[in-house]
Amino acid sequence: VIKDTSLCGLGQTAPNPVLSGLRYFQEEYEEHLFERKCSAGVCKELLTYTIVTEICNGCGLCSRKCPSDAIVGEPKHPYTIVESKCIKCGMCVETCRFDAVEAN
Repeated sequence: VIKDTSLCGLGQTAPNPVLSGLRYFQEEYEEHLFERKCSAGVCKELLTYTIVTEICNGCGLCSRKCPSDAIVGEPKHPYTIVESKCIKCGMCVETCRFDAVEAN
């Protein structure tokens, strides 16, 4: 609509990058907007971090490194991530030596 109704050249060409993106990557746009998901795993705001209880040995390293204190638990027992506190920084994934933290 903007492209067709604009009276200047800049207004007519300004939407071109967005229109091209929608044309060639429509499925990805829809995935992000409607499913709140990023298959590429690059949009941290859309990721959900979880600790796999079968893998977590309760070392607590992720909890100590978490800047928002979103990881709770008792030593030697599997920890959990409090999603409402998680700022999705990914520090838990980077820190865990046992690959017990998943980003989905």
